[in-house]
Amino acid sequence: MKKGLFYFACITLLSLSAIAQPSTEVYLFDMKANGETMSISNPINVSANSGRYDNQPSFSQKTGELFFVSQDATPQIDIFIYNPARGTKTNFSNNASNEYSPTLTPDGKYISCIREVDGTQLLWKFPIRKGEPVIVVPDLVIGYHAWRDDNTLVSFVLGDPQTLQISDLATKTNKVVASNIGRSIHKIPGGNLISFLQNREGQPALIQSLDTETGKIETICEAMADSQDMAWTPKGEIIMGQGSKLFVWSPATKGWAEAADLGATFQLNGITRLAVSPKGDKLAVVVNE
Repeated sequence: MKKGLFYFACITLLSLSAIAQPSTEVYLFDMKANGETMSISNPINVSANSGRYDNQPSFSQKTGELFFVSQDATPQIDIFIYNPARGTKTNFSNNASNEYSPTLTPDGKYISCIREVDGTQLLWKFPIRKGEPVIVVPDLVIGYHAWRDDNTLVSFVLGDPQTLQISDLATKTNKVVASNIGRSIHKIPGGNLISFLQNREGQPALIQSLDTETGKIETICEAMADSQDMAWTPKGEIIMGQGSKLFVWSPATKGWAEAADLGATFQLNGITRLAVSPKGDKLAVVVNE
């Protein structure tokens, strides 16, 4: 496939993902996690949008509010903010473009997201208060991202193959550090390392850490088979889903343990994306309807 056609196919696939995927909902649970043990309770369907695409949760590290995207009947995809304390949901972006993967910037002043405008998808940031959104990286087609600090961004960049790239926003430079990666990219609690999934042919992916200053990559553990989504707890545990079950990896035991079965307890299945609140007391889970 020619390069131009490949990029068009990638962009189209990303923008149509909400339509092509099964209908999903975002649930919020109370959570207690300690090593290999975890308990979840009090599920709330915060998207409450039957028959449509609701996905990509992340928490504000400043306020503990939950960000996610939700599709309306048009089908328009906007960023919503759910306040757990008040039980309220607000349409944050509410515009004619589609937005994906909302993430609070390190300074707490913006929500960065993948925004589709006139068929082009780039990484933008929206002011939390007032002001116009601006493009963050104009020269990369980014699918997913995580912030190390105000000037350092790590991104899943569409291409053949997809690559992991570090962007220095001060110098406006981009550096490829890995390829054939998964979509789950996160800042590891307690430091400045970034985690990502390194895909392997015929084997479970590896969860790896990246030092953005030195470029050093180290393996943390092997991911759950057939799982591409994970979340960190503040204590350094990793949570992944598989079918209806949640599993926890503990740095103490360096092994996976089944922690909860959402199917048996709450009749929920098809776990994909996950997010943990800053205090570690809330867990957001995307499930199939």
